[in-house]
Amino acid sequence: MRDILKTRLIHIKKQWLSLLFWLLFPILTTLAIINLMNIIQSDTKVPVGIILEEKTNSSMELYQHIKETPFIRVYETTEDDALHRLKKHELDSVFIIHEGYEEKIRQGKRNQLITSYQSDLSFAFSPIKEMIISYAQQETSRSKAAHIIQHLSEQYPQKEQWSWKEIINKSKSIQKEENLLYTKFTFSNTDKQGPKRELFTLDTWGIWALLSILTTLFIFDWLIKEQNANILPRFVFIRFTWKKYLLYNFLLYTILFLMFDMVAIGIFHTFLKEPVNLSFIGAILSFRLMLNTGAFLLALCFKNIFLFYSVSFIITLFLSIASGAILPIESITRNYNWVEYFNPLHAFLSGQISYLWSVILIALLGLWCGRKEKYNA
Repeated sequence: MRDILKTRLIHIKKQWLSLLFWLLFPILTTLAIINLMNIIQSDTKVPVGIILEEKTNSSMELYQHIKETPFIRVYETTEDDALHRLKKHELDSVFIIHEGYEEKIRQGKRNQLITSYQSDLSFAFSPIKEMIISYAQQETSRSKAAHIIQHLSEQYPQKEQWSWKEIINKSKSIQKEENLLYTKFTFSNTDKQGPKRELFTLDTWGIWALLSILTTLFIFDWLIKEQNANILPRFVFIRFTWKKYLLYNFLLYTILFLMFDMVAIGIFHTFLKEPVNLSFIGAILSFRLMLNTGAFLLALCFKNIFLFYSVSFIITLFLSIASGAILPIESITRNYNWVEYFNPLHAFLSGQISYLWSVILIALLGLWCGRKEKYNA
């Protein structure tokens, strides 16, 4: 084993830069894609100017609701600056929350709470305006309901009297905790749907998995290169066989890949806030074992390295479409459940251990190890 390690280190010494590039390629490319997507998503948000003439609890709560809207990018500014930027079409629209907003909300008044401005190029003004109005109407309706409850309490005295603020807080807690509106739509003469399956989305580990498939196949080209080096007859005079040589190198590369997989977990957890737990680490380990075994067996089937690269690209492209790592395939898996079982990435993307394909590939590896070797010295 020590001699094989020394031999492999001699090979790596001559091509360490390319090896390091392919080992880091899935990590760095995934970071670049995720960050680029975040930048694009941020740039596609609608710019809206908000002017707060008062910073009370109600006005700040409305401002926070607007700010949390996914498709809006909020700029808190002054009225003059906002109108100037609106004329230059740097803002889609402007909304002014007037002074006295909280007092009018408390009194249940709806008039002259907010003033809005738009330009001739304001394409998202209407939906944003309706959204802001709905928030304001919600608060005024809540306040009116609180006044009505207090009025009823005065007409029909109770042991426990609630203040206006207590009624408002209770209303908000009920709205937050309870499912106030629930609808279910079905067609007639159809079976009820089972538990909803999670959609595969373009997530961090889905991108990383596809890139890892491609880079692993590329790195395992060493097997084809060394098979074509006409060194097989020499193993008749060496104390370990050609298969042991390949298996030991397979083990060394697997350990190397696992080290960089742990680096990927740390980087994604640090920079992309990806959760990490023991079950997911187990899924990573099983995925790596399955992937390396598959790459090893596939490389054994080729003697032309260019053809091997071409097949590697085709396999990666096919899995990127068929696995659901990028494009959702829920409509297919809902009707054909067996697709999930034969999907080599399904278990990993679900955070589970890849049993089926791992067992199949290890069994094929065992059959290859059991074959007899014949060399002509």
